[in-house]
Amino acid sequence: MGRREWCFFISLIPLVEFLSITSASTLQQQQCADSGGGPAGVRVGYWSPSSSRYSPVSSIDTSLFTHLYYSSVSIDEKSYAVAPPSTDESSLLAAFSSTVKSGSPSVKTILSIGTNEYKVDVSNAAFSRMASDKILRGVFINSSVELARANGFDGLDLSWISPATQMDMENLGVLLAGWRARIIEESATNSLSEPLLLTATLYFSNHLFGMPDSNLDYQVDDISKSIDWANILTFGFHGGSNVTTVDAPLYDTTSHFSVSYGVISWLDAGVPPCKLVMGIPLFGRSWFLRNKAKNGIGSPTAAAGTKQRKSNQTGIIAYAEVEEYMNSESTVVTYDNQSVAEYFYNGDLWVSFDSAQVVQHKLEFAARSQLLGYFLWTIGFDDTNSTISKQASESWHQYARGGFGTIHAGGSNQYVAFNSSSVSFGSSYSKTLTYLLSSVVLLVTLFH
Repeated sequence: MGRREWCFFISLIPLVEFLSITSASTLQQQQCADSGGGPAGVRVGYWSPSSSRYSPVSSIDTSLFTHLYYSSVSIDEKSYAVAPPSTDESSLLAAFSSTVKSGSPSVKTILSIGTNEYKVDVSNAAFSRMASDKILRGVFINSSVELARANGFDGLDLSWISPATQMDMENLGVLLAGWRARIIEESATNSLSEPLLLTATLYFSNHLFGMPDSNLDYQVDDISKSIDWANILTFGFHGGSNVTTVDAPLYDTTSHFSVSYGVISWLDAGVPPCKLVMGIPLFGRSWFLRNKAKNGIGSPTAAAGTKQRKSNQTGIIAYAEVEEYMNSESTVVTYDNQSVAEYFYNGDLWVSFDSAQVVQHKLEFAARSQLLGYFLWTIGFDDTNSTISKQASESWHQYARGGFGTIHAGGSNQYVAFNSSSVSFGSSYSKTLTYLLSSVVLLVTLFH
């Protein structure tokens, strides 16, 4: 190859990279079109019964959401049916849908069934056992449909956090397929109601990190075929850190733990963007500084922050409580452009959180990635003015006003498409790239 041809070849590489990404995007958009495209965007809020004392269902501004989740009930470790709610919560569950719809009849309600946060290991083991057995899957699925219908819900959600083996992952796909089949069957005999929606709340990326099985991947094809959409948990990355860190960064050039990486990994695995909903936290992560003078990102910490009233957890602070600190003159707030995140320190307290500005940038990213929508976790953590919930809804309408976004480069456009040193291309992109590069070499040979 001569000098002129080599220069021609080099000059085409950026174009080939762009074409490889847009080729994958075109395929995914076709999948969305073939499946009917799904609803024209979703704005989801999770509501927890534990927040009823300070954020009752009746106080939710339902105009800000298309779907509201009741989060959550769990699995009975003995019968493998959906566990009935406690006496204190049964009335909340029964009234949830009717209360929501009294204000906004068009809002859909979804019952989330997930791992019991107070006994995670036992609950996960029960999900694993149930998913591995055909009879127990039937017990679980039937009980979930019955509970949803009895309480006026429009859909069901699985929030199994998290499958521990690759066999669990395979059984998860089988469970969701069986669930979908039962929903279709039930709807055929229930002419008064639409088929129940089926969603899944999943890990932030399609690959689980830090597991005993290093090859633990979701069965993407099985999941995509069975659910209406996946809610990906793109937050809560650094709870166990011994230094101050951004807990839900949009970007992180030093690790995989970022919103952009999670979204890109699911898209790269082949999930159509119209089946992905991106999570936004309404809580901050807090620490006590070891040294008040060292208060930037990466500073040593002495302990997790004080247990707060709303979260009732150390190291977790609701956005409404963040606002209280923000109103103090002794609070110093910093916006970090590199990660797209915000943090503040007040004395020896250090908190990272998603401000209205951060939420706006995240939803611009979601719209440009052509995602189906976003969800807020949990809406009871917002302030009485619903500041973040309103910002999210306004930003989504602003950036996705034409339906899904108009640019998709497997993530955040220029940041992803042309910064290959920060984000690696996955298998589907790589195959396309290899093919196109081969074609370019052939053209160069002919040109010569």
